[in-house]
Amino acid sequence: MAVINFDELYQKYGEMLYKIAFLYFGNSHDAEDALQEVFVKALQKLPDGTDEHQKAWLIRVTQNQCKDMLKRSENKNLCIDDVVLAGECENINNESRIDILQKIVKLSPKYKTAVILYYYYDYSVSQIADTLKISQSSVKMRLKRGRDILKLELEGYENEI
Repeated sequence: MAVINFDELYQKYGEMLYKIAFLYFGNSHDAEDALQEVFVKALQKLPDGTDEHQKAWLIRVTQNQCKDMLKRSENKNLCIDDVVLAGECENINNESRIDILQKIVKLSPKYKTAVILYYYYDYSVSQIADTLKISQSSVKMRLKRGRDILKLELEGYENEI
């Protein structure tokens, strides 16, 4: 196992992983806790390989950490206490942006992860499939179902976006 430069690793991936965790929990406290656990695991077990391989590993570990924390949590109420993706979709006002984030947070984890990676991180379907270790057709189906759910939830925004 190669020596890991923690500062470099955190600089490269910390913000992205935080946003993924935040969208699972809807609050910064739990997202920070998850991120801390992910980086502890990275220091202990990060596999050697390319940056893309390590990034995919970190995303999977973040997703699994969030799922584990949600399973253990007694309080599964999700709320938005920060707007982390404030730079996204400049044409949408803050109130609408918060509402959209709340809808994304409430998606099932499998749809949520696919939607986040595709729309917020510009991952291709094949990159998502490789990252999540599922088929490309499964990714396409998760994106379609996630979009369908969001479309129903966000019918009032079609003129704003």
